[in-house]
Amino acid sequence: MKAPAPPARRVALAATALLAVVAVVLGVVLTGGDDSDSGGGDAADGGLGAEQRRRADQLVSVFENGTTKIQYGYAENLDDGRGVTAGRAGFTTDDGDALEVVRAYTDKKPDNPLARFLPALKRLADGDGADGGDKADGSDSDGSRPLPDADYIAAWKRAAADPVFREVQDAQVDDRYFTPALRAADKVGLRSPLAVAELYDASIQHGNGSDGDGLPALVRRTTAQAGTPAEAGEKAWLDAFFDVRVHDLTHPVNADTADEWRTSVDRVEAVRRLAESGHQDLDGPFTVTAFGSRYSIR
Repeated sequence: MKAPAPPARRVALAATALLAVVAVVLGVVLTGGDDSDSGGGDAADGGLGAEQRRRADQLVSVFENGTTKIQYGYAENLDDGRGVTAGRAGFTTDDGDALEVVRAYTDKKPDNPLARFLPALKRLADGDGADGGDKADGSDSDGSRPLPDADYIAAWKRAAADPVFREVQDAQVDDRYFTPALRAADKVGLRSPLAVAELYDASIQHGNGSDGDGLPALVRRTTAQAGTPAEAGEKAWLDAFFDVRVHDLTHPVNADTADEWRTSVDRVEAVRRLAESGHQDLDGPFTVTAFGSRYSIR
């Protein structure tokens, strides 16, 4: 998974409404205060203030793309067993993430540069794309072939200039990564914005599936090791989560991700350093150091 985030993100109306409903239903009040959070923004995004959410997005962007500016047009094959990784959240071709993005985009705008890749993306998501199609020349009955990476990457970059495609990516990030992270934080009893930001980052990198590397598994292992945040204290629970996540990055269940994930451990340590320096509320501005570089989060 990969991802960025904009200083003033454009969230699709449907995604915003969904988050509002989630906040009401779950009763998530992660800031521990009134609607004017300490970060200076309006209460939004399930309890994080608008400014806190923007900073969480900037953190993810730093870890994913080495910049605080959202990278909708990012696309490359990382050779991590997930196919092509692309867009603001690293939507990958081999696990269905990219398929859902391109489907949603095509629903809104049928004539787009990525629509022609839908058959190949579906085949990859179903787990049978690597073996080619069902005809003798390797193509499917519809004439499509296994995903040509270079063509797909070029098409993704072209589509990223379209505001509709960027809005689709924003909505998919909320639905697939941010909202599940909020639910996980609420279920376990986390309250600080920094803890939510850490689960959000883990949601993007590890996913929210039932596999041993997904966010739900990391949360379960942390609670088994440290107890709940109510029992251990949120600081102790979060520190244990950092340890569990680092172990998973260096010893992933999915061995195909091992080489790439081992190089990403500092994204966890960067948040640990923020926690140790008292940035639990994600108030800005602050500086984060990751992978040897310093970034200003405002």
